Amino acid sequence: MIAQVKDAKRRTRFANACRGLPVLDALLPLDCALFRKSQPWRFYAGPTLALELSGSTAWLAGHANPAELAGFLSFCGCESAILNDATCPPPDGWHKAETLTVFGLPQGKPLPLPAVDEALWAQLSLCREAPAARVAEALYPADLTRQADVYSELCTKRSRGRAAAWTLEQGRTVVCTVGAYALCNGQAYMACGQTAEPLRGKGIGGRLIVEMANSLDAEGLRPVFLCAPERVRFYTRLGFAKQAEYARYVPEKCESFLHKEPNNNRKELSRYNVDSEPLF
Repeated sequence: MIAQVKDAKRRTRFANACRGLPVLDALLPLDCALFRKSQPWRFYAGPTLALELSGSTAWLAGHANPAELAGFLSFCGCESAILNDATCPPPDGWHKAETLTVFGLPQGKPLPLPAVDEALWAQLSLCREAPAARVAEALYPADLTRQADVYSELCTKRSRGRAAAWTLEQGRTVVCTVGAYALCNGQAYMACGQTAEPLRGKGIGGRLIVEMANSLDAEGLRPVFLCAPERVRFYTRLGFAKQAEYARYVPEKCESFLHKEPNNNRKELSRYNVDSEPLF
């Protein structure tokens, strides 16, 4: 039975389902540890399942009965689920929408810094302790609600040494950012990479991502991140290596809507994707 993580038994089940999985063993246990008491409706466990709700997206580790899982996700109003379909049978009546690639450093080795517009790079200053409010504003300049969510989560995690956010600034303007939004269980889950539109295509986003990944590796952490299909070539070219594959599933009733409105579907994924350009 899938139930809220309210006691030690379910906390253990939740942690066991995530153990050793790239991305999931960083993100889900940390979120559960920090937000379980204030947001109990986000975290659920079954005998061999860990599940976190993030908006209308469910993140799953382990596995559960497909029929029970379908009923639970429908009750919660979920429109997508991210899971490892090699080990977790998808919910009944749900279909794969896309494959998400987990990238990391090749054999744990640092990457060479990629080419960049050197004249532009020389004009930028790197901030390794960027104020959370400036990061949130750079990511979601037109969405005050999402700014508040990012600000709150980044402050909570960073105050405990569980997150980091870097920015590149031109004068007092943030023009590029990337972060490690879950430092947990030996992993560093990188996400929320974005470059200001006028400066895209000049290499600064790729350079910043590689620099942060190398820095995290030097601290003894394993940098990992999720990548949407259209960006696999970009990260492969930077030198990152495929670590695993997950999948995003959607219920049949949502499939036609999602094909018509891909940008709406990307919004919740953006929190968990590293990219030198916004995904939506």
